[in-house]
Amino acid sequence: MKILISVKTQIIFTLTFLIIALTAITGCSTRLSIAEEEIKDLKIEIAHLEKETEEQNEQLSEYDILTGNLNKLLTTVFYGSAAPETEGREKNFTAFSIFYKDNFYLITAGHCIEYEGIRYTDFKFKSNTSSRWIYPELLYYEADYLNNRDYAIFTLSRLRTGLVIDDEDTKPQYVLGNFERRLNFFKEFDHAAEGESGSPILSSGCKLVGIVIKNNMDYTPISEVTRTIDRLSAEQESD
Repeated sequence: MKILISVKTQIIFTLTFLIIALTAITGCSTRLSIAEEEIKDLKIEIAHLEKETEEQNEQLSEYDILTGNLNKLLTTVFYGSAAPETEGREKNFTAFSIFYKDNFYLITAGHCIEYEGIRYTDFKFKSNTSSRWIYPELLYYEADYLNNRDYAIFTLSRLRTGLVIDDEDTKPQYVLGNFERRLNFFKEFDHAAEGESGSPILSSGCKLVGIVIKNNMDYTPISEVTRTIDRLSAEQESD
């Protein structure tokens, strides 16, 4: 009888130990699962932080490019003025110089030449860094304002600086303005104020991608201008 009780006691002890051990193992497994989930969440958070840091570094790099070139960029921007051929008030606008295929050109919006039946003449320009007026020759213009084919091309042999065209990154990022009317001389591409028509639109790398023509996000791609320059050059060579 004592032996039977002893065996029962051993069995109960063994079962109790097994239950305690299983409980401990289950608890450890649960804690391990929780720890694994926490580590997984932490890895995701670290990945997000690394991505944000990378994006911030890229943005800082872009601003470094802009800051380092801002003074030089602003020398390519001009204040423009023209008088109507008949009656009306003087028109003021912005223009900019470009360098394309070994030549310099002065570019502005086409509706600065002709708008709502009014044609303008006696064009004169002065850069942000000069008080002297220049009087370039109008080569060509298109004033298709509604369809964003709105540009004018001038030439002047005295031009010696100009924006470089971006053939790869054509996403608009920044706008340069003129000092004369105390407009924003630099801002992110958003909307235009009166007098900003003809301003250059730059990519994140501070290269030229388009022309400001409206007070919304519409603009004339600079490719419209370069195609016309190529056509005019071809016509001149064939004459």
